[in-house]
Amino acid sequence: MATAIEKLDVEHDLVQLLVTEAVIVGMESPLRDPILEAVEETTGESLEAIEETTNEGGTSGTKEKSRLTKVVQGGTVFVVMFAVLYLTLRRLTSDEPNT
Repeated sequence: MATAIEKLDVEHDLVQLLVTEAVIVGMESPLRDPILEAVEETTGESLEAIEETTNEGGTSGTKEKSRLTKVVQGGTVFVVMFAVLYLTLRRLTSDEPNT
């Protein structure tokens, strides 16, 4: 019988996002030093250099993605609101009784 973690697809985008966010929160908490020490003991390398390169390269990609997401969400809301308004006004101005 496999545990939930063994069944988990670690390559899935949602899993990657959740783990990344959990690590970011963990690195900003008081547990930062114990986490860094545990990783250094396990892998044998320091995360300070990795953290700096991730912060330099990852910032612009995240902003572009969030900007694109906002545009798509705004467009979707506009289309849905337009459709609802159109159907409501069409029903209100029709001469046929509602059944």
